[in-house]
Amino acid sequence: MAELSEQHVRNPRADISEGALATARGRLTDRGIDPDPIVGTGELGGDVTVADFYTMLGMVAATEKAGQAPTHAMARLALHTDLPSEVADTLYLAYMQQSAEEAGHGDKVFGNAYFAMGGAAPGADSSAVGNPAQAFLAPGDDRKQNKVRLGGMAGLLGGIETVALNRVFPIFVAWCERWDHPIARDLLTQIQETVRPEESRHVLNWRYVFHTMIAPKGDAVIKAFYESTNRGRATLGSPPIDFETFTRMHGASAPTVRQLLGKERVAFN
Repeated sequence: MAELSEQHVRNPRADISEGALATARGRLTDRGIDPDPIVGTGELGGDVTVADFYTMLGMVAATEKAGQAPTHAMARLALHTDLPSEVADTLYLAYMQQSAEEAGHGDKVFGNAYFAMGGAAPGADSSAVGNPAQAFLAPGDDRKQNKVRLGGMAGLLGGIETVALNRVFPIFVAWCERWDHPIARDLLTQIQETVRPEESRHVLNWRYVFHTMIAPKGDAVIKAFYESTNRGRATLGSPPIDFETFTRMHGASAPTVRQLLGKERVAFN
């Protein structure tokens, strides 16, 4: 779940105080890392230095980690809906897998790079998308209402994941490629070999929900899912997508279970 807000991609020093930047420079220097090399350019023309990159890594680590709890809650919620068992079981497995992968991205990928550059473990308050309230995803007695809440959150997360996959990670890759340092080279490998393939499957979860839960219910429900998707994109400061793009991104059919999980589903007893 994403990760860096597009506001920071456009203006890398947005919301980064001079004190925070000075702290970043000090931590990097203590680790023997030059904070001043330029690794990229923001869309508004500002240079992105290693010190800027460091501060954003902390946010990315926290934001990825923040995706662990809501996706775990969504997995549980899927089993308390009136969905067909095949769909509910598949969503349970897919969101449980996503929860574990989000934690891994936050801790093992971006968090490791941030720590190697001198950072401490970032807290949930450093997340670009905040800390989603778990009460909303707690299963209730009304299985139909549980399904409505599951669909709404799936749209929101789908919007976040599409920004992360199509906008944020490519920019991080470009910055890693420009910074000739072992930390950057290792992070680049992790993004290309682990994070992006897994995030691609997270977007497939969004598509699976659309085709199995949303599209059969007609225009009003599709519109609500579309609006939830754009609300998710807005949490990262990204502009909305138009409805034609939304439709094209979902394709003509639901992803297969193998595509969602990277393997065959294990049948429940």
